[in-house]
Amino acid sequence: MRSIAHISDLHFGRIDPAAAEGLVTDLKDRHPNLLVVSGDFTQRARRKQYKQAAEYLTRLPQPQLVVPGNHDVPLFNPLRRFLFPLKRYRQYITADLFPSFRDEELFVLGVNTARSFTRTSGWISASQTAAIQAAARAVSPGVFKVLVTHQPFIPAPRRPKADVLKGGSKSLRELESSGFDMLLAGHLHMAYHDDVLAHHEFAGRSILAIQAGTATSTRLRGEPNAYNWLTIERNRVTVVVRTWNGNAFVESLVKQYERVDNIWRAVGQSPVIQRQ
Repeated sequence: MRSIAHISDLHFGRIDPAAAEGLVTDLKDRHPNLLVVSGDFTQRARRKQYKQAAEYLTRLPQPQLVVPGNHDVPLFNPLRRFLFPLKRYRQYITADLFPSFRDEELFVLGVNTARSFTRTSGWISASQTAAIQAAARAVSPGVFKVLVTHQPFIPAPRRPKADVLKGGSKSLRELESSGFDMLLAGHLHMAYHDDVLAHHEFAGRSILAIQAGTATSTRLRGEPNAYNWLTIERNRVTVVVRTWNGNAFVESLVKQYERVDNIWRAVGQSPVIQRQ
């Protein structure tokens, strides 16, 4: 069994200080096997925002696997946007745009989907697809495989036209043979999860797609700040959404998925409302 703390969309420059401190407190006594941050460390890719984000990461559990988001690319400086889009990300967060984590039970791979030529959208390029396939082939059979992007593969239930990965269906078809079991993303500031088979007509493999809300930003979209606590077994995944109630992060939803005949099925949903 492995655990992942999945946070996303910190947005330094538009931060809620209380939620940010609450997240540090909530994770302090937890010991995930991995902390995943699925992009948007900053609001406008400014140096000060990156410095704040980098310092904040030092207060969160290790090891960490992180990918950039569209807000981590400069918006108002065309020179930096098109010639050096992730220079500050590489300087302050990590130079690794193809990070990975591996142990006896879990393989997690991150890929950069942020692009200079669009403000919000992203995609996986052909060269990235080839690299993902090569990395996955090197993983031992039976290891649970997770792919991390910023933009999600599937839209939020109440925003069916939301911005998701461009060419997501094509990317899924190309990645199915790589045997990924789960996809992690953020971007939409909404916590939700489902099987890609329910959203992509030509998907041939059942893969769990799990999206995190915004952990610390004031840029809320009808949901409170939240992050995901994931417990992973070979054929069972438990998703716990921990939500900021103004005083602390508490469980707001627990959902389990079980893989039966190679299909992920929801086996239980328990709303847990806690007040402080």
